[in-house]
Parts: sequence; C-alpha cells; structure tokens
Amino acid sequence: MLMTTPKRNFLLCVMSALLIWILPSSLYSRSFFETSHGNKNYLPKGCQSCHRGHGAFETPMLPTTKEQFCFLCHGNSVTRDKLRQDGLLSPDVFLHDIQREFSKTYHHPIETTYLHRYGETLPESDPSMPRHVACVDCHHHHYVTEANKHLGLKGTGVDGARLRTIQREYELCFNCHAYSANLPSDQTNKAELLKTDNASYHPVIGPGRNNYVPSLIQPLNVTSTITCTDCHGNDDPFGPKGPHGSTFENILKKRFTASDGSGSEAQYDLCYSCHSSASILGNESFPYHFKHVSELGTSCRTCHNPHGSIQYPHLIDLTSISINPSSSGALSYDDQGDRTGECYLSCHGRDHNPAVYSPAGQPLSTRRLLPRE
Repeated sequence: MLMTTPKRNFLLCVMSALLIWILPSSLYSRSFFETSHGNKNYLPKGCQSCHRGHGAFETPMLPTTKEQFCFLCHGNSVTRDKLRQDGLLSPDVFLHDIQREFSKTYHHPIETTYLHRYGETLPESDPSMPRHVACVDCHHHHYVTEANKHLGLKGTGVDGARLRTIQREYELCFNCHAYSANLPSDQTNKAELLKTDNASYHPVIGPGRNNYVPSLIQPLNVTSTITCTDCHGNDDPFGPKGPHGSTFENILKKRFTASDGSGSEAQYDLCYSCHSSASILGNESFPYHFKHVSELGTSCRTCHNPHGSIQYPHLIDLTSISINPSSSGALSYDDQGDRTGECYLSCHGRDHNPAVYSPAGQPLSTRRLLPRE
C-alpha cells in the first residue's frame, strides 16, 4: 500500500528533526543545544525561533526567503530589536551587522544565493554552472558554534580530496577557490600555488621553505603558518571578522596595490602587516627593493605572487603584464643563493639580460648571453 502524501511529509519532518538532534552528537561529539543556534540562552524559543509551522514558499519553514533569513539576526539593529520584542532573541545577545559588510564594493556575492542547490557538491564539477555563494556554504546553520564557524561542513584537501570535516581554514576556502571546474579565467587554483612542494609559497598549508626572512614582524618567524583570513577579511578591524566584504579589492583587510605607479608605503599596507617596511626598503633581503618600490614605483605584485610560485623561490612570478622577455627573448629568474641571483626580462623600459645582484648591493650589470651550442 502506497503511503499518502500528508503521511509521507509528516514522516520526513520527524526524520529531519531527529537528524538535527542526533547527527551533531554522533559526528561532532556535541549536542544540538551546545551549538549557537540550539542554545536557548541565545534563542529562547529553540527551533521555533527560526522555523514556523507554515513558512515562506520553497523554504524549510522559514519566515522569509533564504536570501534574507540570516539577516533577521545578523543584519541591522532595528530588525534584531523586533526579534527581541517577540521573544525570539535574548536581550543580552550581541550580534554584528554582517549584512552591511555585503554592501561593500568587494564582497562574497551572496546576491547569487538563489542559484544555490540543496545538497550540491563542492568543488563544482560542472564548468557551465554560474559561480554563486550562500551563507550555508561557509556556515552550517545547525552545527555552527562561536568557537568553530565551519563545524558541520565538508572540506577540500590540498590535492582535491573531499574531507568529511574541516580541520584547517584553507580546507573550506578550497571548496570554491581551488579545484572548481567553473573558476573564472582571471583566477587560479589556490591549492596549486600554496602546495608545500612548490619552489615557494606563503605558509598557509605548512611552514615556508625560506630560512632567511629578516623582514618578518614578531611574533612571526620562519616556522610560522598563517591563514587565508590573515589577508582576506573585513577592512574595519572593529567590525565582524571574516571575508564577508571589504572596501579593498579581493576582500583584503588592508590596501594592496597590484599595479605599478606609486612608491607610497601606504599602497602596500597589507604586506607591511607582516613584513617590516624598514627592512624591505632597507634592502635587507634584496639589495634593490628600495629602488624598485620607492624610486620606480614597482608594485610588490609585479615580481611576487602573494600566494605562491611553482617555479621560483621568494614568490617570484614573471607573469605580470609589466614584465616582458629580455632583448634575447629570455624570461627567467635564477636564484644563486645567499641573496645572489640574476633575472632575464624587460621591465619599465629596462632590459635585464641579465640583471645581476649580490648581497653587497653591487651595481646591476648587464651581460651578453653566451651563444647557444
């Protein structure tokens, strides 16, 4: 005998409720009531604080559309005050206005939330699927806690493997910014750039390879690791944490000018958060930093890739639009150790064929390439 639709729907609701209660305990060793949204000290009416007997159309019994629902609590204070008056939100709960962050020029595009598909698999395997993001891609509404914003989500490993739980922040970021088949043409697989077997990389996955980085600001040292959100996040240090939105391109915490033309230190505030400007411009690690940055107005990005370099040490990346092959047609960088090396390229109207440098800061020289045999 076939089950009637009302009975089937009722059983589905019961099963869903049981999963909410059981899964967090079995998978993550905590009760639903220990999570942020299950804690009645925050949401006095429990599940009824979010779910209604009859909700908005095509929602899991929510009072409004999924695109706007999170902002009932995480939006402006007027809306939150209404929730408090209705007894849905505790009076002493402080919440940031995260909705405001998404109104900034650069933000994760949650305006594409409508494209989100329940149960969709990340990384995206369909190259034709439009890029989109929803709050639930980074935060699981039933499992999230103040201490672990990503609890309950699956991650993506360095080599693209799907992970049952997220242990490191980058495993969440790699869901969309690494192996997705629909990466935009101007974006690269960040996992490939950050791998620890590359010639160089910023130490996100593991400590770096370079044992001489005199510019690092304490407590950072050559064994330190950093996170994606050390660079990407709110430009307001007093605002909500996380890469929701920023006034700076690429959702950066501080200014980073990727184009040439300015020698102002303020253009590279992001870099100088970790690297001492006095050390960089004092030529401690490279004898011509001051000349390139302050005198010629060369951007840090012209020579360095801020994520990593598969081919060269010191994050050297020769793919900038400002860099062309040298007069001999060569385009390469050769690190010869102890702050000594040479590069073959043409930049800012200057032919390096090659340009040679050493720790003593001897004048750049130009040598003729030996004839090929």
